[in-house]
Amino acid sequence: MADTLATNVAEITQELIDATVMQMPQVAPLMNLVERKDIPNGRNSVEIPRANSTFSVQTPTEGDDLVNPSQFDLTSTTISPTLRAINVRVSERARYFSQQDILQFISQELARAQGQDVDTDISAEFSNLGQSAGTTNTDLTIAVLREARRKLQANTVANGGPAPDPIYTVLAPIPVENLMTNLGLQGVVPNGTATGQQFVSQGLSEEFIRQYFVTGINLVGVGTFWDGYLTEDGSSDFICAMYAKQAIQLAMSKDWDMKQFEESEWIGVILRTVADYNSGVGKYANWGVAITADGA
Repeated sequence: MADTLATNVAEITQELIDATVMQMPQVAPLMNLVERKDIPNGRNSVEIPRANSTFSVQTPTEGDDLVNPSQFDLTSTTISPTLRAINVRVSERARYFSQQDILQFISQELARAQGQDVDTDISAEFSNLGQSAGTTNTDLTIAVLREARRKLQANTVANGGPAPDPIYTVLAPIPVENLMTNLGLQGVVPNGTATGQQFVSQGLSEEFIRQYFVTGINLVGVGTFWDGYLTEDGSSDFICAMYAKQAIQLAMSKDWDMKQFEESEWIGVILRTVADYNSGVGKYANWGVAITADGA
């Protein structure tokens, strides 16, 4: 077989797919922090059902009829996928590099592009969550996360009841930095000593300084993650979130694939990856809290 770029790329196509899939969760955390719903062939959407009624307990007197029956009602949310594609042209001059170089660089960028698209699609649903915390143009503090956790715990039965575990918090990098400052990540803090300053004392703040917010760290009883793909709104704020995994669904009709083409108009090969998916708040909106945090 001729040693051409097309041959080299064809030989590692499956490796490219595997490497891209493996790297996506590392650069885009949200895909693993929501509920995935696969759309089978022959369907153009997925319907997410939820109960739309509550039952009440009666205390009848012996021998009396039950006169206040409860009724079970269902409602649902429909999520329809959106077709997505990436077209990558690889120059013939790439054959000057090894297969491993081609595999590494193409898979890294595909993982970023595909992962970012999934992440931004999911994070756009944060503004559709039913509860809110935080204030515009105000730095994020641990008190805001504490408030958000309380709101999920105190959610009324009519709105789905207390949010079920697992529950996650997802924050943008600037709110993370402000939160760490609020927790004591400042090097020195005011103290009533002779010098007037001291390093952070042992305890919670010291532990955060040591870890500097390792992904998945537990805050107010909730696994907390940072996501670099969250975008600012029109007020220079980030809309972050604390939510139950079941609150947001990623409806996947077709996962990312990859095919190779050659065309006369381009000296090299063309890689085309296609997917079909969308996300939505499919169950109870109050199982999530949209957290407004300053992005300046």
